[in-house]
Amino acid sequence: MLKLLFLLLLPLFTFAMDPMRLMYLTYELKEREFKAGVEQVRKGMEGQGLKVLRTLTISDAIRARGNQTFRNYYVVFGCEFDGMDRVLLKAPALSNLVPCSVAVYEDKGRIKATVINHGLFLARYKERLSPSEIKSIKDLYRRLHLALSKISTSRQKLPKAPPMMENFVYEEVVEGLDFDTFKTLYKTSLDGVNMNILDVMDIRKESPKFSIFLACNLSYGEAILRDVPQFGTLAPCRVYLYEKDGKVTAGYINIPLLLRMYGKHLSKENAEIFKKADQDIKQALKEAKGE
Repeated sequence: MLKLLFLLLLPLFTFAMDPMRLMYLTYELKEREFKAGVEQVRKGMEGQGLKVLRTLTISDAIRARGNQTFRNYYVVFGCEFDGMDRVLLKAPALSNLVPCSVAVYEDKGRIKATVINHGLFLARYKERLSPSEIKSIKDLYRRLHLALSKISTSRQKLPKAPPMMENFVYEEVVEGLDFDTFKTLYKTSLDGVNMNILDVMDIRKESPKFSIFLACNLSYGEAILRDVPQFGTLAPCRVYLYEKDGKVTAGYINIPLLLRMYGKHLSKENAEIFKKADQDIKQALKEAKGE
């Protein structure tokens, strides 16, 4: 009885912790010039053998839309590793960890770099992975944190928390469509709701297939990142597709869960924008399924 009560109350204990310290680790860089700081992050990652795939110049794009006061904000995207396809097929939610995103931004006159707490995700999904696969992800993030520690004013300690019971992602199974057909339809539908697809990563091209859409909506990003810059660790938004048991499943980060965890850090208006993003992705999914 006591064990059952503990499991029921566990999410409340988790939410009682500081959500920002629980979900993210933020480094204050020694460098004071923004673009030099971004370059240090990129070189530090590559120095640890972490390939950088691209740098998203988010603040440049937002300023080009007319908002000249938006903070300097880039996202360094990378961290592929051998065996990533196997890991993601077993635990698709980990597509929010790998590839990784490092949010680099100015905050109160300092340059900060934020990464997601991989331990939180691994605690939730480790039962699906082999010990060697868990080790691969831990080693990847160990090297990422080492790269950031070397250019920062202090080291960060990985916060620990009991495994959360709720799923970190929302998924739907697609009936009656093969992977490639649905992939084409879903990409078109996402573009149609202004979840602009920056790239499609085909993690696994042979069956069972796995692809990740890297989606971005600058209007939503402009609002949300103003209140919670740490959310850039999930940028670009990863919408994934995979094959299993002859069916296609689509998924993405559980936005209602994030709202419950971080809602108090968002203005009422920006919380509604977050909800709208969730509705947009679900609408695109519905259209692609022909419903």
